[in-house]
Amino acid sequence: MTELACKATELAELMTELARLFPELANEIILMRFFFVIIAVAIAFFSACDFFESTDGRLPIEFSEVFDTTVTLAAVGDMMFARGVKAHMDTVGIDAPLRDVGLHLNSFDITTGNLECPVSHLGQPMDKKYVFRADPEILPELAGAGFDVLTVANNHAFDYGLPCFLNTLERLRGAGIEPVGGGKNLAEALEPVYIDRKGKRFGFLAFNDTKTNYIGRERPACAPAYPKWLFEAVRTARDSCDVLVVHIHWGWEYYLYPLDEQIALGHAVVDSGADVVLGHHPHCWEGVEFYNGGLIAYSLGNFIFDQRDFTNNISGILELTFHGDSIAAVAITPVEMLEHPRYPHRARGEIADIFCGYIGEACRQFPTDVKMEGDKIILTKIF
Repeated sequence: MTELACKATELAELMTELARLFPELANEIILMRFFFVIIAVAIAFFSACDFFESTDGRLPIEFSEVFDTTVTLAAVGDMMFARGVKAHMDTVGIDAPLRDVGLHLNSFDITTGNLECPVSHLGQPMDKKYVFRADPEILPELAGAGFDVLTVANNHAFDYGLPCFLNTLERLRGAGIEPVGGGKNLAEALEPVYIDRKGKRFGFLAFNDTKTNYIGRERPACAPAYPKWLFEAVRTARDSCDVLVVHIHWGWEYYLYPLDEQIALGHAVVDSGADVVLGHHPHCWEGVEFYNGGLIAYSLGNFIFDQRDFTNNISGILELTFHGDSIAAVAITPVEMLEHPRYPHRARGEIADIFCGYIGEACRQFPTDVKMEGDKIILTKIF
């Protein structure tokens, strides 16, 4: 590097001599001389700092990170911290639901999921069969596990009334987690959330397609999946981000395959500009489809819940790797709540193999290849 600095200095001196010999070109030559002086100073500075030095022949991390545009994203399904999950936490500790998977989730650049309950001390239960409300003490655990964005656009967001819902949004933001798909009015509920990582902007939207928890434009709302509002929001957000992720709460509960209506809507959302569609509500995994350059995960199943059916308690973490603006790899880390009821553990061995077979069957209607590699399920597009 010192030799380069010397060469640049010599060129600067040559420019000085040329300016003397050709005065009619003096301005242009002086500008070139200034350029070479700057190069010489810069090389000398970075050489003094050992910026370009490396003991193993590779570029140092400070330099290589500038060009690293690989971003990893983890997505999980329904998380509910009330009822049986709360009783379990009261017995074994508030950190129990995320104890085994928290470090893994926190290893991703961005982590997102569906919060299937308000988080607050406010409100009274609505008159409905199932009502959930979590203690706010769970929020530091969610933040500690690396959650950046949580969708609140679901059929349980209003379980304890509007003050509870609004307090949930406030508490999430206070914990450093961005809520998406809900707001003090419709306009706010339809606003995207943006997360910047490694020079790329990821946009998030969320919609509720269960025909619940929307009572007017000027009232607190979950963003309804009405086509006019949904597609307008997608197109607007698309213009302001490099990668757009859309959560949709949709489909039939406990059903392995997406409805025709889900498939049609998922395709339309991708065609309108979304890169990734993440579904939830059925409480079990449904198929994953590569479509028109995007990815649609029709349901991510339960992640933290207290239901008892087999398919409700085998699940996974959807893991996406982006190179630039494109999806480069798709994987699922299997988890289970069979041997560890109410909180997920990494699944290995027979349970992981069973879940891989389950995903293969769920994806059978799509051009998606499913295979187990090590402790992960790898998904690729069949051409």
